[in-house]
Amino acid sequence: MDSAELAIEKDIFEKTFEQCGVGLAHVSQHGDLIRVNSKLSDFLGYESATLVTMSFQNITEPSHVQEDLYLLHQVLRGEIDTYSIEKKYIHAKGHNVWAKLTVTLVRDVHGEPDYFISVVEDIDDKKRIESELYRAEALFSKIVAAFSAHTFVWVANPELTRIHYINEGYRNIYGRDEYELHAKPDAFLSYVHEDDRLLVEKAYKAKPLESWDLQYRIKKNTGEIKYIHDRGMPLFDENDQQILVVGTADDVSYEKEQQQALLEAISKLEYLSKTDPLTGISNRREMFIQLDREIQRMNRGQQPSTLVFIDLNDFKKINDTFGHKAGDKALVGFSEIMKNTLRETDRFARLGGDEFVVLLFGSDDTDAEVFFNRLAEISFYIEFGTEIVSETDDEIVETCVTQGSRKNSEIKSDNTTIPRTGTSMSFSLGWRTWDSDIVTAQNWVDAADEAMYKQKRQHKKHTGAQNVG
Repeated sequence: MDSAELAIEKDIFEKTFEQCGVGLAHVSQHGDLIRVNSKLSDFLGYESATLVTMSFQNITEPSHVQEDLYLLHQVLRGEIDTYSIEKKYIHAKGHNVWAKLTVTLVRDVHGEPDYFISVVEDIDDKKRIESELYRAEALFSKIVAAFSAHTFVWVANPELTRIHYINEGYRNIYGRDEYELHAKPDAFLSYVHEDDRLLVEKAYKAKPLESWDLQYRIKKNTGEIKYIHDRGMPLFDENDQQILVVGTADDVSYEKEQQQALLEAISKLEYLSKTDPLTGISNRREMFIQLDREIQRMNRGQQPSTLVFIDLNDFKKINDTFGHKAGDKALVGFSEIMKNTLRETDRFARLGGDEFVVLLFGSDDTDAEVFFNRLAEISFYIEFGTEIVSETDDEIVETCVTQGSRKNSEIKSDNTTIPRTGTSMSFSLGWRTWDSDIVTAQNWVDAADEAMYKQKRQHKKHTGAQNVG
């Protein structure tokens, strides 16, 4: 292989290492970081030059170090070829971030250990969602276990004219003296809610009396409404003659409340599974589901739709200049402005980071041009409410989104002028109208993404929307 071929291969390797979508690092046998790519630097918040002066032990949360070292030594001893673990890293700002680490050993020409290749995948959002799901599951477990212990138990003759046994559950649930039932066993019927009374009377006055399982409402002496689960059955002697009737009535009011809480928990789980937790718009998973459905619709001969891919320009500068809290609020503000420009039939989602997509329902290239022109007339200006300093100063960042053209303003408090700063957001976009060559949601997203990057490479501006052909 001549020097030109070697140079080409080296260039390919350099670009692959640096532009890879996950964090990459070369690590010595002792754990020192030899080389890192920009994705890993961004994830951990360190400059590359700083990271290569550190070891992986320095950036690993202490409780995860021993497991990592144990597996590392297994690889060095040849017991395993590679390993993957989920672990916490220590961000440059001091907080923990989750990642999936995959480690492989590279050997030299003599077969001796040379260095490790570490692949670090950001799973911090995934872990945060898992935490939300865990809390919802804990709520679900609590709901299942928290049934009412208050039960009204009674025993009567088959004609229900005489009570043989009654516990204090009647007093606890109905709020009335149980002796009234000894005087008139069906007295409780007068406390059944009028809308439910006919159903209950039909079961109790059946001849012969049969087993029953009812749910109905009652009114306590305080006027409070209670929900009752009433079950009962006749008992028979050896001659198959009814001798007794046994009934139980459970106060299931709390259970009803918990059922409602369960429905709300399920609704929250469904919301979490479909929604981007920062912006409140659809997430990647939900958008891919919608795109697959849309492809199925269009395969049936329906009017095609267009997918728009949006990438914010130089978004990292906002984080670096104003801090990540301002960056988050900028993403929220951008999403709000976009939502206000879309039709009810359109779909808007955040794929992750600073990438968004819009599904223009029933729209072609001409409609997409109209959509672009509408965006081009809108100011995506973000104004910060108070003076912004770096995040290291631990100041709270308040932001608001305006659609004016003002770039600097000021507010007064206690006769003191406080400067306000802001920044204009810009973005590049590209679109692809569906055709039969697109068979999956991923195909469609990739096509729109490619269109966006094609124009982004050709002309990059700093403010406003950028068109794509």
